[in-house]
Amino acid sequence: MSGNEQSVKVNVHLEAPVHKREHSGIPHPPLEDHQPNRFKPVPDTGWKGTLPSQQGGDEEPDFLSKPPYTWKSEDDKFVPKYTAQCWCGNVSFQFHGDPVDAKHCHCHQCQALHGAPFQWAVIFPKTSVRLIKNENDSLHFFSTEKKRGVHYVPCKVSCDQCRSPLFDEGRNTVLAYPGSFKFKDHKVPQDFQPTAHIFYSQRLMDVSDGIPKWSGHKGQSELLQEMTPEEGTMPKV
Repeated sequence: MSGNEQSVKVNVHLEAPVHKREHSGIPHPPLEDHQPNRFKPVPDTGWKGTLPSQQGGDEEPDFLSKPPYTWKSEDDKFVPKYTAQCWCGNVSFQFHGDPVDAKHCHCHQCQALHGAPFQWAVIFPKTSVRLIKNENDSLHFFSTEKKRGVHYVPCKVSCDQCRSPLFDEGRNTVLAYPGSFKFKDHKVPQDFQPTAHIFYSQRLMDVSDGIPKWSGHKGQSELLQEMTPEEGTMPKV
């Protein structure tokens, strides 16, 4: 590993126990078909210094001038590949390179905060994200730990005007929501396709898509079996 690269560890546990449900007829495909590399290099995007808010909390000074907000890339090494924005257009971010992983999260917190049966998120290194527009000071933070609208990492980032969720800021990474990305021809790239469902034990609905379904965190919990398409079909009235 060179001095200009870090590594993002993607949890992989290929020998996790599979929970068998008698009604299920669909075994999971081999996990290696869905897993990204165990270690993906973090690209050198021109940020020099320590990773902002890596210790979490609200102690990072001048955090808005550091990744993943408004910051300058040394030698212009940050090369935008994707752009995401809120629904009203007041807040916009750029992303360098491709996500290191993607997942669907079925936890109760995601269900409540997104008003949806599950959350779809892609993971980027924090230094691969940059704020390019914050019209009318619309950038909004919410801490699930403090239950208040403050920048306390980890925290959720959205637009204060249209309330569109944009991403979760973590200590090392950003979990961005593909629904806010502006893809060419509206086609979602392969790197944005989920490699797993997590916290599937808390699901509101069954999803028959052949993607590994973990009861909790990916690679750290039990694998659950999914329904067959026939079992997931609503009966005719």
